[in-house]
Amino acid sequence: MGVDAHSHLSACVDENFRVYADWRLKNFNTKQSTIWVEWKFLRLLLRGRQVFILGPLTDEYYLGLSIDYKPVRPLPMNDIPCRIHCSCCLSPTLQRGPEHIESGCLRGSNDALCYKDIVLRVIPNPDQPDRHVLVMEVSLMFMKVKRFKSQPTTYIFHERDDHLALCPVSHFLALALADDAFDARGISSVEDVLRIRVMAPRNSLHLKLKPHMLNIPVFRRAVHTAEGIRIAPDKALPYDRFNQYLQRLGRNTGFEHKLTPYCTRRGTANAIDTVATTSECNQVMGHSRADVFERYCISVKVKRDVQSAYLGCPARESIIQAVGRFSLTRDPRAPKELSNEHKEAIERDPQLVKLCDRQRSLRKLIERKHGSVPKSKGTALHREYTELGDTIRAEKQTLHREAFEDMRQEFFATVDTVEIERQLLGLSISEELKMDDEGKAQFVFEERAQLARNLFLSLDCRSEDQRELYVRRVQTSQDWVSLCSLREGPRKRRVTSAESGVDITFDGIIDEDTFPISCPGTQCLFCLGDSQLPHSARIYSFSRPDHLRRHVQNCHLRYLDPDALLWCPHPSCPDALDGVEDFQGHALIVHNVYA
Repeated sequence: MGVDAHSHLSACVDENFRVYADWRLKNFNTKQSTIWVEWKFLRLLLRGRQVFILGPLTDEYYLGLSIDYKPVRPLPMNDIPCRIHCSCCLSPTLQRGPEHIESGCLRGSNDALCYKDIVLRVIPNPDQPDRHVLVMEVSLMFMKVKRFKSQPTTYIFHERDDHLALCPVSHFLALALADDAFDARGISSVEDVLRIRVMAPRNSLHLKLKPHMLNIPVFRRAVHTAEGIRIAPDKALPYDRFNQYLQRLGRNTGFEHKLTPYCTRRGTANAIDTVATTSECNQVMGHSRADVFERYCISVKVKRDVQSAYLGCPARESIIQAVGRFSLTRDPRAPKELSNEHKEAIERDPQLVKLCDRQRSLRKLIERKHGSVPKSKGTALHREYTELGDTIRAEKQTLHREAFEDMRQEFFATVDTVEIERQLLGLSISEELKMDDEGKAQFVFEERAQLARNLFLSLDCRSEDQRELYVRRVQTSQDWVSLCSLREGPRKRRVTSAESGVDITFDGIIDEDTFPISCPGTQCLFCLGDSQLPHSARIYSFSRPDHLRRHVQNCHLRYLDPDALLWCPHPSCPDALDGVEDFQGHALIVHNVYA
């Protein structure tokens, strides 16, 4: 046709391709697979630009050719307990969570692992016919590249008695019980589920879920409400939030490299590569071709003892596996946050100081012309002031992130030399490198403390007392269920133990009748009535009334309709109030609170 393919395709926009697809389907009897093949041909034509990118563009603009290190965790039993131990025993916060969460490229779709995608069954244990075991079939509907294109891949999980922290069935069972998802009457606790037996002539029993729960995501995001932070009833946990949780967990655990979901994905691929066929590996990973694993997932560290193979000696695979672990360079002493000195240095950054000076000058100008910043809303000065504040916050975040990354890199670059010198020269270790006493970890809730004790008891289920295994499993699952309806308060409201040697500080059962109607003037009524918070956070009093008002407005009232009916959040007050203004007057007159 005399048309240059590259120039023509480059000039096309998304709408051109949509119009072509409409024309193709209206005028020809075409299947979906044909459209996919034609789209692949278009992509192949555009790939001719690769020569231009790797040649002139790279030379002219000095494009970086370095390849980022892709951490791989091929030995889950050696690295996963480190992560879970930090999350359950050392991490100061609670998270409920993790192709089972909402994809980052499909924000708002709410496409995630739902209860309908999971089948929980009770079957007789083939190895011990007198016992029964819970198995779970998980069908992933939204695997990468295969979304809505093929049958879902179903994975089978089973109970683990030797390591409860690594038992996915127990995790799901706790979530389902917390959501009251089971359809059968009589299932209200873990013991009820574990008492179920398969009777002849059945070979299994399916624990059905309630119809209205089938489309509910299993892992859901936390949302702000007037009552406080709650788990959303139907909103899936987004990928970016899960990724943030995982990276923070990796930092707190002491891993050198970033811990991301793809670390686990690549680790899974390397683990099954040695025990499954190529077709089975492709099925597990959702790959369309075997070369996807070789190009993107295979570990850069050779998994075989090449030295012993060349010398004809017995392979020492345990050494090779140990060196290939993701946790090889893990150090729990690695920095977890910036020191006060680093924070002060950031505040003295010349660019940040210049921006802050501009903001102060602009604030003075606004106060001279309008009296105060809030009174200048809607003016050009207020817009400029707001934009400058956003710029300052973004600059601070960037400086904090860069300083923290530099501090961690410096730590891992020097810690080995420091450790060697300490051993060989007898040098004293610095305060920064001294190991914190993990035994002093404090817990707000008793359930959290019991989980820390029970999850990491590695047991030999062949020799261990079966009754003890049963009791520990029931207790662990019950603690998980309880934690789903509890949340820790902010750090400033946490109670610390005044007694030395005590590693658990949790609140007992709170009787709502003990809360007096007249409260301290700086106490938050919403927090006082939040039964999910520990007692120390519920009775917390702010230092000043303006701090309380700011907290109530930002954390509670902003999520309410100003004119909607509002029930007084005080646990002992049954009054109904006509909107926010009525509530504020009621709080002052009845409860002595400046809300």
